Amino acid sequence: MNDRYNEIASFIEQEIVPRYDAFDAGHRRDHVHYVMEESQRLAQYYPEVDCAMLLVAAAYHDLGLEVGRKTHHTESARIIREDKRLLRWFTAEEIETIAQAAEDHRASSDHDPRTIYGRLVAEADRQIDGDTIIRRTIQFSFKHYPNLSKEENYARLLEHMAEKYAEGGYLKLWIPESSNAKRLREFRNLLHDSDAMRAKFDEIYDTLIKQNNMTTILKPGIPVALCSDHAGFATKQAVIEYLKENNIEYKDFGTYNEDSCDYPDFAHPCALAVESGECYPGIAVCGSGEGINITLNKHQGIRSALCWQPELARLARQHNDANVLAMPGRFVTNEEALEMVKTFLSTEFEGGRHQKRVDKIPV
Repeated sequence: MNDRYNEIASFIEQEIVPRYDAFDAGHRRDHVHYVMEESQRLAQYYPEVDCAMLLVAAAYHDLGLEVGRKTHHTESARIIREDKRLLRWFTAEEIETIAQAAEDHRASSDHDPRTIYGRLVAEADRQIDGDTIIRRTIQFSFKHYPNLSKEENYARLLEHMAEKYAEGGYLKLWIPESSNAKRLREFRNLLHDSDAMRAKFDEIYDTLIKQNNMTTILKPGIPVALCSDHAGFATKQAVIEYLKENNIEYKDFGTYNEDSCDYPDFAHPCALAVESGECYPGIAVCGSGEGINITLNKHQGIRSALCWQPELARLARQHNDANVLAMPGRFVTNEEALEMVKTFLSTEFEGGRHQKRVDKIPV
């Protein structure tokens, strides 16, 4: 790729992709990375495509979720049109084509994609995988229809599958070189096998219920706040993978790579998010854990505990009602860090004699 493409790719990784951390489990950075990579792979069959334009369309395609799910495709297009930074690389006409591609990606759109860019992004966005489709549908029901019984969840799942994925459903495929057609046929075979479909639903539903019923300090709908510097980046990435595997929402305040940086730049926004209630709790990592912990505790509403073993994380929660776990990335393994995270998230504050002590902490 040329220097222009690489410059745009770097901008996207630093400024656009992190915004996906605030979205639901099915639309985080792993999803946008997949759409970006798959659309570029499909573009090899269409030499007329400007890969830099396609990359931007794929990167921005779901940003409208910041406003709302129902109109996210039109909001994504608006965000593109209003982002003046894109004028550094594209003409106004090219930006309009990019915006139309993002707007046209939605499977339930009332019109076909207007350009090859829209068709490529729409095709890459499909991600037809039976387990993923079923899991995301159940997760959506948990969040938006929390009072549904298991049987009602199953009925809603079947209704949605018939609407979107069955023969005659509104899902359309646009790129013949994609493997989506084969995967859609396989998924339709599952839909036609009622026993296999029910077994798959039960397996995924019961796993999600077990995860949701774990003793935890997490608050429904409120993401965990994450931050690190370059020395804590690798540990933070391991934490992110753990949270994703367990369908725990999070918001990553950076840093987003291992380039040398200053931990206060990320600790302060993380602390403000926990203080305001936007996020709860927080997890922070730097090399020794000291710098980021000191910075976090400059905030009156933060009780950040520097821990390097699970027992300390447990006591920080039980006795100190710590709302941020700080860890020394250079002095713990990923396995040790994850054990501390699990302990921290599953330990309640004991209150009682400890409450009066915690009450005396703020100046």
